[in-house]
Amino acid sequence: MLALEPVIVERLRESLSAPWTVKGYTTDMGERPGYAFASVMFAAGAVSDVKAGAVALQPGWQVLLCAKHGPDAALLLDAAFSAAIASLHNWEPGAAGGRRWGALALVRFAPPQYPLEGFVGVELLFSTTGRFLGQE
Repeated sequence: MLALEPVIVERLRESLSAPWTVKGYTTDMGERPGYAFASVMFAAGAVSDVKAGAVALQPGWQVLLCAKHGPDAALLLDAAFSAAIASLHNWEPGAAGGRRWGALALVRFAPPQYPLEGFVGVELLFSTTGRFLGQE
């Protein structure tokens, strides 16, 4: 399931324009530098379906968009917000971690729970579903 992170990070890197830096929580080390950055991390989970021998898990992937306070921050965040939704909502990441994953769906957005000093931002939560096999 965590193998989805680099796939989502790469998708966002392709869709967000400069000056955005996109990093994964488990895949990229170090500071979140720059004027604008996006961070991707596993942030929620649910069991969406249980059958004999299999379970469908529904992980939630948080995309945190942050920009430094300033006259361009709102426009920069609005453009990245739109680009992230256009890039990820209803996009199928395909195979990762040995299974296929369904299309991502935006399920929530909110201000950051723990805002960084000097930054403004928004968190988006996308959900997908993958089937895991158990005992028959």
